[in-house]
Amino acid sequence: GSMLFGLRAVLLFWLLAPPVWLLTVLMPSPAAAWALCHRAARTLLRGAGVAVAVHGLEHWPSDPPCVLVCNHGSYLDGVALVAALPRPCAFVAKQELSVQFVAGRFLRALGAVFVERFDARRSVTDSKQLAQAARAERPLLVFPEGTFRRDPTPLPFHLGAFMAAAQAVLPVLPLALAGTLEVLPDGRWWPRRAALTLHVEPPIEPTPASPAEGPEATDALHAAVAMRDAARSAILRRLGVTTEA
Repeated sequence: GSMLFGLRAVLLFWLLAPPVWLLTVLMPSPAAAWALCHRAARTLLRGAGVAVAVHGLEHWPSDPPCVLVCNHGSYLDGVALVAALPRPCAFVAKQELSVQFVAGRFLRALGAVFVERFDARRSVTDSKQLAQAARAERPLLVFPEGTFRRDPTPLPFHLGAFMAAAQAVLPVLPLALAGTLEVLPDGRWWPRRAALTLHVEPPIEPTPASPAEGPEATDALHAAVAMRDAARSAILRRLGVTTEA
């Protein structure tokens, strides 16, 4: 029953989490840390009886640099993505997590990129930092909503990830993740059984504005807004959401 499922999932998590955290922070590289967490996440989900179906991996670019954007519905999203994605990625996390002992050390070991979400004066700096990170070998992995709530309709997408993709002239790959909200919704710490599905949507290439539309900065903004709107539309369609937030 659901009670037995929840008990098994919670016990597995607390059995795995401490040794996985310790081994992760001791790994010699982010790629090694990701490989360890990939195996651990798959073990956790499989042991708890949560199936993860992945569709659309043919859209994964052969040339790795890209920006992955995924809807955000639960604390379980990160675990599901680490378990499901075929290659190491670099999470983009809020700056305040970097100073936390547990979360900060774990995310740094995974090669996360930290950005300041709430300081408007830092937005340009963060955009350039993300653009530089996006050109690296590992794709950036961003939750463009910035947070989540107990609602199946994704929140509006922030522009930062898309500005980084536009400035680096890289494609955006939308990821539509379903089921995590049902397993572990906001405000609950006792999981429920549900299947997880990840759809990798076709890449969205940056389309520069015409020269008549303005200087380079304006072109990047134009491309970023277009990619943001296209990515959110693709994710909403895949999730079967027909109403806007």
